Amino acid sequence: MWDDAVPRPGWQQMAIDRALAERAARDGTCVFRLYRWERDTVSFGANESARRTWDRERLERLQVPCVRRPTGGRGVWHDAADLTYAVTAPLSEFGSLPVAYRVIHEQLARAIRRLGLKARLAPGSRRPTLAPGACFDIAVGGEVLVRDRKTIGSAQALIGGTLLQHGAIARADRSPALARFRLASALSDPDVSAADLPAADLVTNAVVTTWQAEGGVVAPGELAEWAVRESAAHQGRYQDPDWTWRR
Repeated sequence: MWDDAVPRPGWQQMAIDRALAERAARDGTCVFRLYRWERDTVSFGANESARRTWDRERLERLQVPCVRRPTGGRGVWHDAADLTYAVTAPLSEFGSLPVAYRVIHEQLARAIRRLGLKARLAPGSRRPTLAPGACFDIAVGGEVLVRDRKTIGSAQALIGGTLLQHGAIARADRSPALARFRLASALSDPDVSAADLPAADLVTNAVVTTWQAEGGVVAPGELAEWAVRESAAHQGRYQDPDWTWRR
């Protein structure tokens, strides 16, 4: 369990997660990382057609940072006051991607319930879509709902037998913030908005407490130092606008 309290730019967050995934592939290191963004940022899914969904000119004119995730899914507005988690582990630790998705979300739901909120998983099976839109427009099976509204949305990638699962923990409805940048041709009405959560520090404490209660241990400082150092090998890709807007 790595509670990464240092807010970082989106490109560095993605590079760190990629480095941790590669380490998991080499030596089996399993990490749950909880982090914040340096400033409000938009992330695109690995295979999302960002160019036909989001207004690049307006995003750049207003200096909103954008980054493309190594995981799938659709666009997400990462508010600086929100949290993101990443799990990196050999897929064999879970058995399959669907099982990993469910197990991780069940644990996060238990953490949210520590805050006195009624959290549950969305019914049905997971059917992600690449149709134009935002991650929080819809809730797919297995995502975390609070008061029947989507609060945690996640995406996965399999990197050489290693799981990387990202998830945005939205403390409030960020749909209006992201909708400002949707191209007219990609307009749609979201049917699920995010429920309000307490302050990020309280959410962090609930998540950390839950992970430790269920056997998680605090990551040594050496791991954080290693991850930041090794992420340098990936930072060029995630800083490159041509990579971010390649689709």
